[in-house]
Amino acid sequence: MELEAGNFSEGNASGLQPPTPEPRPLFGIGVENFVTLVVFGLIFALGVLGNSLVITVLARSKPGKPRSTTNLFILNLSIADLAYLLFCIPFQATVYALPTWVLGAFICKFIHYFFTVSMLVSIFTLAAMSVDRYVAIVHSRRSSALRVSRNALLGVGFIWVLSIAMASPVAYHQRLFHRDVSNQTFCWEQWPNQRHKKAYVVCTFVFGYLLPLLLICFCYAKGNPFAVNGTVLLHTLRITPSFPSPLHLQPLCAPILTCSDPEFLTLT
Repeated sequence: MELEAGNFSEGNASGLQPPTPEPRPLFGIGVENFVTLVVFGLIFALGVLGNSLVITVLARSKPGKPRSTTNLFILNLSIADLAYLLFCIPFQATVYALPTWVLGAFICKFIHYFFTVSMLVSIFTLAAMSVDRYVAIVHSRRSSALRVSRNALLGVGFIWVLSIAMASPVAYHQRLFHRDVSNQTFCWEQWPNQRHKKAYVVCTFVFGYLLPLLLICFCYAKGNPFAVNGTVLLHTLRITPSFPSPLHLQPLCAPILTCSDPEFLTLT
């Protein structure tokens, strides 16, 4: 009996385990949320700095000199990224810093809507840049008439209009929900019909990701100068005029050697 009592007592002692201590909140928001806010802060600082520099450099063009189509597309890409950083990241950070949504219904709709708009603008701009590169390489004879600032600006305008239209369901279905028990408010997406939500997700994936990706792959594959057994490269060589003699090259070598000096190198 004493042995049984001893075994029973030992079993009870082994079964009692101290409760697992809960992680202490860091600055009152938890470790995971704090790390997320730090990452958001780094993305915000580096993104704003980088895109601001790009916009400043591209916007300062020489008077009377038209901007290239490539620069216009890069400028549009930087504007979309900078707008997302300024208008979305600070508000999204409040989700990890505060226990409830305090910014109202308009901001709830706006940040999710503009996030989708900026994402689509970036994707469509990358696709437009690949088409621009394809025209410059494959259709080089007609590129001077096609790759003009007016066409690039029209393309940028179309990209924004299309992105704004495609993202409109996001703003419509974003709602505020209030939980009476905990007295908390949340910004969530609500679709009364789940089939409509699935249809929108599929359409956004196809037209906002898959088709632009296929277009980019096609343009870069066809725009490769060494593709198709080098036919584009051979065509370029056939229309290249004969090379000048070494005596004629002497006046050209002097400025090249002069500009190769590090003191003369500039970024344009």
